[in-house]
Amino acid sequence: MKGEKVRQLSQLFDAPQYAEQFMELARKTGQCRDLRIRAKCIITDAAGKAVINKTTKAPKVGWVEYKSEAGAQAD
Repeated sequence: MKGEKVRQLSQLFDAPQYAEQFMELARKTGQCRDLRIRAKCIITDAAGKAVINKTTKAPKVGWVEYKSEAGAQAD
């Protein structure tokens, strides 16, 4: 909790349901904060169009917040 950088979990937690299970266990220990699931995918603008890299002319890829089915229904 000393301002550590964001870290990716190992490949064992690559599916959202496994990441959610891990987050539940981590919250029970009380040694964590700001747990979020992110997915590496194409970044889009407000209109939903892919953001294009000017030098490579390819869509930009980055970390985007993952919304689970349960989270999307609660909103």
